[in-house]
Amino acid sequence: MIYDGEWNNGLMEILETVPDPRSARGVRYRFSHLLLMCVYAVLSGHSEAVEIAYYVELNFDYFKELLEIERLPSHDTFSRVLRFTNFEALSASLGEWLRESFPEAYEKYRDKKVLHIDGKAVRAASERSKGEKPVYHLNGMYEGGTIGVEIKRVGEKENEISCLPDYLKLFNLSGTIVTMDAIGCNQTVIKAVRDGGGNYVLPVKENQKRLFATVNEEIGKLEGNKTWDKLDRIETLQKEHGRMEKVVFRMLTDTSFVYEKLGMESFYGTIARVGIMDKATETKKDGKEVKTQSRSIFITDIEDINADMMQKIRAAHWNIEMQHWILDMQLREDQQTARKDDAVTNGSILRRFCMVLKKQDTELSEKPMKRFLMANEHNPERIEKLLFGNVAQKPLDLTR
Repeated sequence: MIYDGEWNNGLMEILETVPDPRSARGVRYRFSHLLLMCVYAVLSGHSEAVEIAYYVELNFDYFKELLEIERLPSHDTFSRVLRFTNFEALSASLGEWLRESFPEAYEKYRDKKVLHIDGKAVRAASERSKGEKPVYHLNGMYEGGTIGVEIKRVGEKENEISCLPDYLKLFNLSGTIVTMDAIGCNQTVIKAVRDGGGNYVLPVKENQKRLFATVNEEIGKLEGNKTWDKLDRIETLQKEHGRMEKVVFRMLTDTSFVYEKLGMESFYGTIARVGIMDKATETKKDGKEVKTQSRSIFITDIEDINADMMQKIRAAHWNIEMQHWILDMQLREDQQTARKDDAVTNGSILRRFCMVLKKQDTELSEKPMKRFLMANEHNPERIEKLLFGNVAQKPLDLTR
């Protein structure tokens, strides 16, 4: 046999819990087996139905022995799996297996986890010529880890703000600092974070005109006296490739001006600290020195936070953007054209599962994603070891 009788079968057990959407008539393959073949293919860089079918065909001798199947599933079969699988059940099942199999890895700030949340579009999965909007997903990652399999699809008649409260319920927010972009700076989302037991660090922009104007007015007053120089602050300077960037992050610990100006309505009464980040960059373009300056404002409900900690938390938020870059550039997510039913969302979940598994690969976790995919593509036994060799407890039984 391919396996040695000592591998844990937790993944197969968890895949068995994903509801089978097919009619019982004419079923040739166990649904969990089809899902497992999809997982193998995605771990080799193939996440569309035709590619998955080709991958299984090229490795059919392996799957024939492992799963005791006699016929090759068609690409139509895999297409139906991706289209009709309940993506919430798939996400929950894979997430449960990951939590049980691997310790959660995250960096803490004074005993608090940091959860970064951001939205991502899958542009090719919509027909813009027909006026369709890109498919949009909400994603989350804990600082120190990689993007998780928890995902929420933003419906055609929904927006991020309306979806975020339900998405936040997928996480245990107790002892967690949540970061988002400016769309999260509103009463609905902030209430959901705090109701879940979490804290927030959020940017303030023109979408909150009254708050934005009030903070800038206070900054203008402080800049004109000695108080400005006495604020808690942290400075960083980076020089690389002819570019110099200086960041000064200041903290306003007295936020009474917010309540005096705006009252305690909305979320204003929760603001405990205001951060101000001034960034100055110098670059050379065509032999000339180019200087730019920018200012960003952030709010938080955490009282025992200093400028250094707040600046690090906000800087770390961009790590989820890097995960999105990997999804698009190395796993080709933005090029996926499967748009029927839930195919695009199930494919996204499997790609995120791939990213988490790569981080757990003791041999290739620090190597580029393409190196990981290429190592797996022609070596299904390598994937088998990664999926079933992580916890040696029970024999692998795929014939039940």
